[in-house]
Amino acid sequence: MRLSDKSLVGLVVVTADGQALGEVSVLFIDSQTWHVEAFQVKLRRGAAEQLGASRTLFHAGTIEIPLQAVQSVGDAVVLSVSVAELHQVLPSASASASTH
Repeated sequence: MRLSDKSLVGLVVVTADGQALGEVSVLFIDSQTWHVEAFQVKLRRGAAEQLGASRTLFHAGTIEIPLQAVQSVGDAVVLSVSVAELHQVLPSASASASTH
C-alpha cells in the first residue's frame, strides 16, 4: 500500500500496550534512498509527562520514532513497543524530547 505524507500526518500513534501517544506531525526521509526513516510525534499531555518530554503552554512535546518501531499503519500508527520500552528505541537526540 502506498501512503503519502498527507495521509500520515495527523494519524494517532498508539503503543503496543494501547496508549495513545499523540499524532504524527512530520516524516523524516533519507535524501539518498527516499525512504521514510522516522517520524515525529506531537505528544499528548499525559504521554509527554510520562516520557519526561519538555513542553510549554504554547508548544507540545515531541519525540522522533524510528520506522523500525512501527508494527502497522491503518486508521492509526501502531507501534511494536510499549510506552515503557519506547526509551530503548528512541534516537539519542530525541530521548530527551524536544519542544518544536
